[in-house]
Amino acid sequence: MEFASEMERTLAEVFGFHSFRLHQRELVEAVLSGRDVFAVMPTGGGKSLCYQLPARLLPGAAVVVSPLIALMKDQVDNARATGLDARAFNSVSSPAERAEIRRALSLERLDLLYVSPERLLRPDFLEELAGYRLSFFAIDEAHCVSEWGHDFRPDYLGLSVLAERFPDKSLAAFTATATRRVAEDIGARLGLRSPLTIRASFNRPNLHYQVRPRSKNPEKQIMEIIELYPGESGLVYRATRKKVEETAAGLARRGLSVRPYHAGMGDEDRRAAQDDFQRDRCQVIVATVAFGMGIDKSNVRFVIHGDLPKNLESYYQETGRAGRDGEPAHCALFYGPQEMVLWRRFAEELAEDQLRRAALEQLRHMIDFVQRDGCRRRALLAYFGEKLPGKDCGGCDVCRGEVERFEATVPAQMALSAMVRTGGRFGAGHLADILVGADSAKIRDHGHHQLPTYGVGRAYDRQFWRDLMAALLARGLAWNSGDERYPTLAAAPRARPLLRGEEKFYVLRTAVKERVRRRQEEAAPDRPPLSEELLAAFKALRRSLAEAAGVPPYVVFSDRSLREMAQIKPESPDQFLRVTGVGLHKLEKFGQAFMALVSAHLEAHPDQRP
Repeated sequence: MEFASEMERTLAEVFGFHSFRLHQRELVEAVLSGRDVFAVMPTGGGKSLCYQLPARLLPGAAVVVSPLIALMKDQVDNARATGLDARAFNSVSSPAERAEIRRALSLERLDLLYVSPERLLRPDFLEELAGYRLSFFAIDEAHCVSEWGHDFRPDYLGLSVLAERFPDKSLAAFTATATRRVAEDIGARLGLRSPLTIRASFNRPNLHYQVRPRSKNPEKQIMEIIELYPGESGLVYRATRKKVEETAAGLARRGLSVRPYHAGMGDEDRRAAQDDFQRDRCQVIVATVAFGMGIDKSNVRFVIHGDLPKNLESYYQETGRAGRDGEPAHCALFYGPQEMVLWRRFAEELAEDQLRRAALEQLRHMIDFVQRDGCRRRALLAYFGEKLPGKDCGGCDVCRGEVERFEATVPAQMALSAMVRTGGRFGAGHLADILVGADSAKIRDHGHHQLPTYGVGRAYDRQFWRDLMAALLARGLAWNSGDERYPTLAAAPRARPLLRGEEKFYVLRTAVKERVRRRQEEAAPDRPPLSEELLAAFKALRRSLAEAAGVPPYVVFSDRSLREMAQIKPESPDQFLRVTGVGLHKLEKFGQAFMALVSAHLEAHPDQRP
């Protein structure tokens, strides 16, 4: 094709990549040919290159629709660091910045113009855009278009006007998360015209999935994961503002650099927290789901859910913020019965029957995921209509033998019997006390020490019983007879076959006490030896250069690029260009400083010379 040689050259010289990832080439070629495209590609799969590379080659500016100002800033910083002329036109743009953007558009000098859907759909702005030379429109986070998606935004609905108003301009829609039904809805709502449709694999093989029932001390569980990644960046999601504040305060008392983030905070405090995290000034953000879409940070090494997410789309999207650089990352989920009750109540209160049924169905899939006794990755991919090849993934707690399947039919019968004999009026904690034979005032006051079930479960501890009752609740064998603040458990009608011994009941339990090991070096045994000392020096230099430029450190170079540098130890421009993510612009801007560090290091350690 006309752009073939330029495409390959631009990929290497501008973006610093020596080959396309899966599906990137065909998407780039389709956009260059003027065809509509729709791509569902996982986070970290290289979506942005599919519209940034064509934007560099085509005459005129590509207009990119992006949902958040913070996200636009990250996208612009990354594009400009690569050498593209990218700008954002939004509510925080100064009059001088807007004038400069208009001048660049008039001179056909701009590669990328990022705008929000609200700004784009203003009649005066659409009229103004029609007067400039544009190459195409790209819709980022396209799942926001669909009411069936997990993050629907009404402002995205108006984007159907683009196909009508600019019939000669192609539309390129991209999202990381969409079931087949959501994908079909997106295409219809945007009015895509015979698009090239790519549905890439949802598999993120560098992510390790781990699921556990939440203990009475979730802070300790969370801390055990964080301790595996000393000094490295991670996210902790909690379901409520109160839990965010409590968890952030608890982690801070343990000496972590941590910031809370939730919708109840002021705009300035939220911006400061996000900025500190982006620029590596704090290690951990503890947040509600209000935090996330604006994050384009590549070196997040762990994502921890301290509560059950309300659906698998959200879970996939949030865990997808880990390991965007392709390096191994850890996704841990701790769940309990409280949020199962809370999300079910929220779903049942939806006014529209169709939306209520959809929310309840999504919750059912989420609960099935945490309760299943098979490969986590297989279940996650199956939800998005994808089949995992092979027997198991080798990258989740089940497949790596960290948990084991345990028949708990008799204990389940004991727990259900305790619910029946207490009239369904008590919570899991009190029921566990009855089963282990605790001597408490509450048990004596209610005469529960005289029940046939009192003390029959002494062979197990309280945490076992709480986890078991969470499993019974999740599988619909028990139900909450109270509310989300004071959940009380009652046996459900469908538990009768289990009580009569006509069905068996299985749960997962931890198989080994040892902590999950980090597998960074295991993941790529063929790599040259890495100098940790040199890597630390690279990170310090990156931080200094980023602060001087006013951008997050990963905009200078990703962790993956630094790790490759610490292995390759480049001393010449040709060697430096072999590093993934290093193009001519970054070589010119940062190469000399990093190569000087390498030379000084090798002079002090001549035995490490490649």
